[in-house]
Amino acid sequence: MKKLGKLFALCLVFAMILIWSANCLAQTKEIRFWSDQTEPWQQEVIEKMINKFEELNPDIKVNVEFLSFEDRHAKLVTALATSTEPEVSLFASQYATTLPAQGILIPLDDVFEELGGQDAFFESALSLSQYKGTYYTLPYSTLPVVIWYRKDIFEKYNVEPPKTWEDLYEAAKILTEKTPQDMYGIGLPYGRNEWTDECFRMIALWPAGGKVMDEDENVIFDSLETVEALEYYKSLYPFTPPGSETWGYYETMNSYISGITAMALYYGRTLVNLKEYSPDILVNTGAIIPPKHKYQATVNPPQSIGIFKNSNYPELGKEFLKFFLTSEFYAELLWATPGHNLPVLKSAADDWRKHPLLEEYPEIVDTLLKVNSPGIGFSPTKEPGIEEASPCWMAITGAEIIPDAVQKVTLKNEKAEEVAAWAAKELKEVISEYKQTN
Repeated sequence: MKKLGKLFALCLVFAMILIWSANCLAQTKEIRFWSDQTEPWQQEVIEKMINKFEELNPDIKVNVEFLSFEDRHAKLVTALATSTEPEVSLFASQYATTLPAQGILIPLDDVFEELGGQDAFFESALSLSQYKGTYYTLPYSTLPVVIWYRKDIFEKYNVEPPKTWEDLYEAAKILTEKTPQDMYGIGLPYGRNEWTDECFRMIALWPAGGKVMDEDENVIFDSLETVEALEYYKSLYPFTPPGSETWGYYETMNSYISGITAMALYYGRTLVNLKEYSPDILVNTGAIIPPKHKYQATVNPPQSIGIFKNSNYPELGKEFLKFFLTSEFYAELLWATPGHNLPVLKSAADDWRKHPLLEEYPEIVDTLLKVNSPGIGFSPTKEPGIEEASPCWMAITGAEIIPDAVQKVTLKNEKAEEVAAWAAKELKEVISEYKQTN
């Protein structure tokens, strides 16, 4: 009897453990997280972040899926069509512009205020977060573009870092004519791609005071400012290396890293690439904001994070979103490519600067952070002077009308006035078609 009693007691304990375990499993809620930050070290940091979050929130499990840049759009389209959206997702800038207009993200005004509101964020970082006065995404980093230049080459030929359009033209000309035959003054793209579109706008169109659209989405590309910008961008072409008429992102950066240009326009990832491939050039490198004409501006698109309305647990998604932006791993995630990703919360800037490479080049870091300042860094989808980004930008970028205009003027010698008028007509058609189908 005693043995039976002990056996019964053991069975009872075991049953209670099973019931307790089942209850725990039943109470654990799973949320999904999409990340387009897919490099191995980025995945490692995100996994550590998730593990810590789950440790602090044992009733929540986070399942992360890493999406390549090439696959993310198809994955999103499929998820929306099948109602299988995740709770939380990272978004490139074009999605932060278009998705809120489709009504598929939840408002984040409460999260924004919990994180400290307007004063807690670098102003430039918030440029794409609002749609019709409501925060539907929050930034997790910005991507600054600056002009990288060879201080040793500039000094050798008595050239000052350019501050104006005229300075930039003269510097590019002198450094093409006086340097060795295999070096050119400036690295700029003239290929048929979105990078040419962006470079044209930050070097030429925005400084001239021009824009593609006004606040009401009326196309204003056929302006005197556009004509002036097209002619100026063309004037720099002779000082770029052969082949720049096909360049995109990496060719522009590589022109500087390889030493064939004395200056080049590119993102902050240039810093870590110089460290790895051209440390001799890095020690002689400086960085400046693209020069001013009437105005001064550059590209600094926010990378965003948001929550899908039709996911299973959007409120739990908010908890993970807050942790993502404030955890001890946040700076480490930005360090995946030191200099390329700027912090969005002012309180995170000091920790971010503690990376050894960033500490080694404080003047470059100061310039990169300056791009986060009000009135300096803009998203390609939210131009200077525009209060709210237009959802039409994905269609505009895909049509490649702006790089076509650059090539018509630069490579085919067509008149800038006629090209500006042609481009404006094409842009109006693209925008009209987008609005009819969305």
